[in-house]
Amino acid sequence: MIMKILTIFAVTLGMLISPGDGFATEKLKQAIDVEVAGQKAAGKSQKSVERLDDESRKMLEEYRLLSQQLQRTKLANDDLQSQVERQSAEIKRISAEMQEIDRIRSELDPLMQQMLETLAELVARDSPFLSEERETRLASLQSANEDRSIEISERYRQLLEAYQIEADYGRNIEAYQAQLASEGEQQKMVDFLRIGRVALFYQTLDGKAGGVWDNQSRRWISLDTSHMTELTRSIRIARKQLPPDLMVLPMRIPEGGSQ
Repeated sequence: MIMKILTIFAVTLGMLISPGDGFATEKLKQAIDVEVAGQKAAGKSQKSVERLDDESRKMLEEYRLLSQQLQRTKLANDDLQSQVERQSAEIKRISAEMQEIDRIRSELDPLMQQMLETLAELVARDSPFLSEERETRLASLQSANEDRSIEISERYRQLLEAYQIEADYGRNIEAYQAQLASEGEQQKMVDFLRIGRVALFYQTLDGKAGGVWDNQSRRWISLDTSHMTELTRSIRIARKQLPPDLMVLPMRIPEGGSQ
């Protein structure tokens, strides 16, 4: 389009200039050259502008992408910070709980040892029923209480269970066989009858002899043979071989051993 305008301009101007006017022709040529040079420069400038526009668009797109990535990174950092804060709070809570557990443990250890000693004293002062079983239980409790690899909660549970067993002895009756150890006599197998913690009797397996425990003097006192039938019946009741019924037995024997 530019070249067409220049051509038209040159033709028109040439028609106005006479063929013999050499100076005018030279001037015309110079004017055309200047115009052509200007048009070329304008074309180069346009290309530069278009190139800069493309580069600007690319830079703007890169900026948008970087801005979006930065926003996502910021959100991820905020979420990570929240997680760190929550974990930090959880660590503080657990640390406080562990300190409280340590405090309770430091108080429970001496308390449990005292409870164990009290239980051992009870067994030692009590009637000698189920002696082997109760002494074995005490030894097991003492061993567990000294074993720090066992959780304190488990040691405490075992101790409470032992207390419950001892408490139950005072609320039931029981008949069982075991060895009887008497002063000056060899051990022999007999039937024992425990009535709560109130009374403890024994009877020989042939049913001909028996005795009652006197906890005050810490010894067995022989019963008169007149009590043997009732003692046999009471043992059978305790074993549920007979229906529940009233037991008529001597609960306390005078020091002289009379019936």
